[in-house]
Amino acid sequence: MIGPTQVVRSCGASIKSFWDGLTSGGPSESRYQYSFWILAVLGGALMLLLSGDYGITTDEGHRSYCGRMILKFFLSGGVDRTCLSADPRNFYSGFFDVLAALLYGGISGNLNQLLSLPYGGEFQLPYYFEIRHMLNALFGFSAMVFTGLIAKEIRGWRAAVLSFLFICLTPRFFGHSMNNPKDIPAAMAYAMTLWSMIRFLKTWPHPKASTVLCLTASLAIALGIRAGGLLLFCYLFLFSGLAWLLHAIHEKQWQVPFRMFFCIAGIATAAYFVGLLFWPYGMLDPIHHPLQALAESVHFQLQKDLPVLFDGNYFPAAQLPWFYIPKWILISVPFFIHLGLIFFAAFFRQIRLQGLFLFMLLFAVFFPVLFAILKHSVLYDSWRHFLFVYPPLVVLSALAWDYFLSRAGRGVLRTLSVGLLLLCLAEPAVWMVRFHPNESVYFNSLTGGLKGAYGRYETDYWGNSLRAASKWVASFYETQALNRPIKVKSHVDSMLPEYYLMPELGSNLLKCRRSDTDWDFWIGQRWSLPDMIKKRPWPPSTTIHAVEVDGVPLCVVLRNPSRIYDPGPRKNPPLKVPVHDPGI
Repeated sequence: MIGPTQVVRSCGASIKSFWDGLTSGGPSESRYQYSFWILAVLGGALMLLLSGDYGITTDEGHRSYCGRMILKFFLSGGVDRTCLSADPRNFYSGFFDVLAALLYGGISGNLNQLLSLPYGGEFQLPYYFEIRHMLNALFGFSAMVFTGLIAKEIRGWRAAVLSFLFICLTPRFFGHSMNNPKDIPAAMAYAMTLWSMIRFLKTWPHPKASTVLCLTASLAIALGIRAGGLLLFCYLFLFSGLAWLLHAIHEKQWQVPFRMFFCIAGIATAAYFVGLLFWPYGMLDPIHHPLQALAESVHFQLQKDLPVLFDGNYFPAAQLPWFYIPKWILISVPFFIHLGLIFFAAFFRQIRLQGLFLFMLLFAVFFPVLFAILKHSVLYDSWRHFLFVYPPLVVLSALAWDYFLSRAGRGVLRTLSVGLLLLCLAEPAVWMVRFHPNESVYFNSLTGGLKGAYGRYETDYWGNSLRAASKWVASFYETQALNRPIKVKSHVDSMLPEYYLMPELGSNLLKCRRSDTDWDFWIGQRWSLPDMIKKRPWPPSTTIHAVEVDGVPLCVVLRNPSRIYDPGPRKNPPLKVPVHDPGI
């Protein structure tokens, strides 16, 4: 049995091996391969352990219900069609949420009870969302591993290690990996499919059966997560056609590749219908419904009037500046990504890579963003909907860093280069440790960090910090010995704080609807308040606690002066911010 001492020794050996490789400049592929898998195992274990520290995001309850209803559809043989009305948009498939329901049912041994619960019933189940977050962390970890494997296929194991470190030490991606059931699974499927395509095209015309199976599975998973997975089917035909064209030009052989065409068509067809198994809405009309859902996801008119804070002003979600996504990426990723892209542009002609795979990465990063800009897509919640483009972006940056380190030679120049890299890695790593579990509100120094971004850009728009605020209320109730039933109101469904409060308060926690006025505590964020309250100073004078990151309040607890004990003014009032009038 492996004990803690062996784990520590393996970790130390991996770090020493990686450091020796960076500073020696010699060939050490096996050393980097060893380092990659050791870091991957340790990173995966750490993510699973930390996943329980993250709060329930405001969409998780709805996604959980949809997943349970999809599973119910299949277990009933298609008789129970509640899932078709559970999500009126129907452009989300159910792969992740069905898997989460099966996982919880398998662990608890009571799947039938889980499926029989009404909407919100899962909020009464102990450890239900903790198990979902563990699964979410596995998907995020898998996305990180596939990011490294893409770099390995293109340039080698050192680039793979750099890619893995880069995406692990991207605070926003790490934070979303724990409780984002929509965009992180999509990012994982995107990275897995790109890796599978590269392996498939590298080994053509003799791909292994495992490669074909992996490519089919990755496409099916992508479609089983959301309608946007159809994009990857187009990628398969596009990149395969380019591979044939480049081969024909190089070999001057222009025979029509019927074998390749039938193989790719078979992969796409099998993946398409397997992917639909998790999407009842798509199964009902396999041709029109997926295309309809894809078109609706591009425009998403349901949120077109949502006020979005950007550059210190509020815009309707359908009228944001064209640079909304590029700027969000620019200000919220660590500087090692910026430097890597600068190196990439500077050494573009010298970096010796296979042109097709380089084009695949560039296309995978820039095409979705450019398409959204040209189509004037409805955008909000920073760039979480585009997290899937981040793995190939990380790979581009890591490839450039790998080339830069290889050009540095040995001696002082190489030591300085490695020092620059370690310095860039240290900044987000320290930030993540200091402000865990709120990694998803990271901003780099282009905005002056989180403090500089506060009031100009969205911070905790998905409510991760509501967990900490709810737990504080439970602690406050005990320390103040209130000894009476209380009502806790929230800007989101009251079931969210109830999930954390009920185990502590039990029958002393009363149901509280959004329309109730006789509440004791209010938990929420500034953007969630009515417009008339938004125009007042924030946080309000009735604030008795704020969940803060670097002095910035993400979530506050307000008291009702007429009903609750007033503990007096806070010793360290949170940062004030000018309140903007949405003007829409």
